[in-house]
Amino acid sequence: MEKIDLEKALELVLARVMPINETQGMPLTMSLGQVTGEPIYAPLDNPPFNRSPLDGFTLRSEDTCTASADSPVRLGIAGVVYAGKPWDQVLMPGEAVRIMTGGVIPEGADCVVPKEEVREDGTTVLLSRPLEHHQNYVFQGEDIRTGQLLIPLGERLCFIHLGILATMGLAVVSVVRPPRIGLLCTGSELSSPGEPLVPGKIYNSNEVLLGSRLGELGFTPRILPSMEDTAAPVAREIGAHIDDVDLFITTGAVSVGDKDIMHEVFDILGVERLFWRMTCKPGGAILCGVYRGKLLMCLSGNPFAGLTTFELLVKPVLAKLAGRPDLWPQRQRGILQNTFSKESGRQRRFVRARLEQGLVTLPQGHSSGHLFSLLGCNCLVDIPLGSGVLCAGSEVEVIMLE
Repeated sequence: MEKIDLEKALELVLARVMPINETQGMPLTMSLGQVTGEPIYAPLDNPPFNRSPLDGFTLRSEDTCTASADSPVRLGIAGVVYAGKPWDQVLMPGEAVRIMTGGVIPEGADCVVPKEEVREDGTTVLLSRPLEHHQNYVFQGEDIRTGQLLIPLGERLCFIHLGILATMGLAVVSVVRPPRIGLLCTGSELSSPGEPLVPGKIYNSNEVLLGSRLGELGFTPRILPSMEDTAAPVAREIGAHIDDVDLFITTGAVSVGDKDIMHEVFDILGVERLFWRMTCKPGGAILCGVYRGKLLMCLSGNPFAGLTTFELLVKPVLAKLAGRPDLWPQRQRGILQNTFSKESGRQRRFVRARLEQGLVTLPQGHSSGHLFSLLGCNCLVDIPLGSGVLCAGSEVEVIMLE
């Protein structure tokens, strides 16, 4: 297969993935970041009753018409209303009821005066100024009305959404079933963090790097134990899990070396190949296919190369699969602050960088195996095929990572 460009690769993979249309009920406390599976309407008013916004006294405004500093109005204290404990009587002329913040304003009362603006005298309270009708009065349904659309279909739930739904008393919300994503790292050289590092081995950062990135984007991947570079066992592992996922991602073994076994894995399983290799660096080493109706995306084992391909190719797949347009890579332009000395005459490059207030700064170190220089970066500079050295002051296009 010939190398293809990123845009063609995107076209091929996006054509083979369909948005998930299954919905499920999910506990409200677990639904942060999920996408609504149906429009959600208010089942009740909020607040569900007329209430006081402060501590004070609730009364009839018409009883205060003549109140002044020289001639205060005296009202009898008929009771008290605590939040959650309504006063079940009707307020009569000449009466006031002590009320706490959030308390139900009793029938007959139409305003609230702050506690600090009155003077208590035994079983009476004195007011030295008139109050207006509905002064300091929070109406039933003032915030939300029964039947009002709260959240439309396809909205990603944030903490404010969840607070609103909790206000409505909803403990379960209908969401689009989250994508099931399999992640398998291959490499005979891999050791798990925490294990002793023997000569010739390296720690498996891809599992944590990509698994954490998926988690950061709102997905919980099914991470399988890393495997050595032997085709038959890897094929069996993929075959055992492919029916339980919507997308299967692997890292490693996709180049042309003796141990790049994913080509053989494809042959063993009978995977329909979509493409192998893209005309870009890093991340050009990628093998994609369809197996049992599921996308199988095999990324480079070099950490930054694999992450770059994930950002450019896997994220758009996830965006379509999960109904999450916010995941589609966002592009901006900025002015380069330092020189990138490598020419890109033969292949398109993606270089880590930081965009801040329109200025693009490159770190030191751009190897596909380097991770530390990625710290603090928030974008990839997209350097077109055929570009020479990029000098400070050049305008460049970047793809945002944040």
